[in-house]
Amino acid sequence: MFEILRNNWHEMGSAVATGQEKLNKMINKPNILAGVSHEVRTQMNSIVAFSYLMNNERFSDNEKREFSEQIISSCEQLVGLFENFFDTAVLETGATRESLRETDITRLFESLTSDFRVFMRKKGRDNVVLIQEDNLPDRLMLKIDAARTTRIVSNLFRDALDHTFSGFIKVGCTYSDEKTTFYVKDSGQGYPRSSDLLLSDNPEIQHSESQDTYSAMNLILARNLILAMDGSIRVETNEAGGTSVFVSLPAKESPGLKILTGSSSENKIAI
Repeated sequence: MFEILRNNWHEMGSAVATGQEKLNKMINKPNILAGVSHEVRTQMNSIVAFSYLMNNERFSDNEKREFSEQIISSCEQLVGLFENFFDTAVLETGATRESLRETDITRLFESLTSDFRVFMRKKGRDNVVLIQEDNLPDRLMLKIDAARTTRIVSNLFRDALDHTFSGFIKVGCTYSDEKTTFYVKDSGQGYPRSSDLLLSDNPEIQHSESQDTYSAMNLILARNLILAMDGSIRVETNEAGGTSVFVSLPAKESPGLKILTGSSSENKIAI
């Protein structure tokens, strides 16, 4: 599997000559590649083991359902890992460009937080409260790359959830001066690692095989997407001792549709 990943990455780079030098630098960083290889082996072993147990008649139907859920979880981890891994490779080659489209940022943010609540229920994080904050108008049409924006915020949220087992996660969005700012604040203990991966010029070398590669790839891809979109990142500790990540991305209002873009008189909060 490790060799397949390496070969596919080489093939992707060779298709885009201008990105070959960057790709070579990326692929020669052993830490992240070793971590991906380790994570793939771990999840594949889990799938094989629980598949074997499901065929064992000694276990009850409830236990077999738990085994099935573990298999699904491992498959989701693998899919997410591959998506982050190859999307990072594509960014390094410069093969993709932004896809700017008119998007209702208020509706996009509402959809994101709704998805986050579903994800938290699936993870069984009953001890974590999700708080949604925004001062957006009821409708705000902006020209943005909705797919990349969604990926960035989702990856930041998943990383926050990985480090927060009780307490809160706050997700917010503001718009001012042709910039959309998303933030994710948590009460977890992931600040040192999150700041290293998001702020380092070479985030891949901050990762080691002993760490959670899936979580690391979430942050590495988020960082690369933010930079590719000419955005900025700020990471700091908060009053709860957790991590606060602020991401600002360029965004322009759609011509012919002028909507209030300053701060709203009321700050909407949902729990």
